[in-house]
Amino acid sequence: MDGYKEWLSSQKMSVRQITGASQLQISKNTVHRRIMESGYMFHAKMARRLPFSKLQISKRLKWARIHMSYGDKWMVDLFSDEKKWNLDGPDGNIKYWYDLRKEPRSFFSRKSGGGSVMMRATFSFNGQGGLAFLDDRQNSPKFIETLENHLVPFAENIGGRNWQYQHDDAPIHTSNAKKNYLNSKNATVLEWPPMNPDLNPIENMWNIMSGKVYENGGKFYSVNSLKTAIESAWYNLEPDILQTLIMSTEKRVYNVILKNGKTFNY
Repeated sequence: MDGYKEWLSSQKMSVRQITGASQLQISKNTVHRRIMESGYMFHAKMARRLPFSKLQISKRLKWARIHMSYGDKWMVDLFSDEKKWNLDGPDGNIKYWYDLRKEPRSFFSRKSGGGSVMMRATFSFNGQGGLAFLDDRQNSPKFIETLENHLVPFAENIGGRNWQYQHDDAPIHTSNAKKNYLNSKNATVLEWPPMNPDLNPIENMWNIMSGKVYENGGKFYSVNSLKTAIESAWYNLEPDILQTLIMSTEKRVYNVILKNGKTFNY
């Protein structure tokens, strides 16, 4: 059985698929029970990330220690990100049998194929902003245009004249032109370590939305129908979901410290 579990730890099949592949007269409940008896195997979502370098781990720890006592300030931050949605299904719903004795596995998102839609969204404890569908390759001027049309009206509506904004360290986000623009709007940019999806609650938001957009294995045959489904999922999010995700940020900070800078499931 141990050899079988070693094989299982490299598989992405469900219990039903494993039962069928075994060609034995046993139920899927029996298969699941035998796997769980090991005490170190469970069916987990594969993380969308690259392994952290020693420098990235050091930066994560430094950032987490600085923000340990951030407290209620998380509730006034605006979290933002871009996401690619595919016509033929999501990138990120990959599950596998995780062996607790080993390092978690991860996957790489595909860059193109099958048609897709790129969008940017922002949310906070007090609600979500308007969606920005990005038709062209983004550069600094286009990013500022997106901020002007979608982020700033939302931010000033819920945060007044002074607000704090989170984004990653992509070049268009760190350009001098963008910094000058946000300064002109009295906005503060939240310091953020690079390549850290486990810290950003909007990643969990994408998972929730994907379940709605691609419900029952749904696929789309036009960009417009996909956009309609994305808008429906976004604007029908319950307020308590937004608030729970924002309030989870403090726990994420502590998880970085508990894991000594290494990544964690989110």
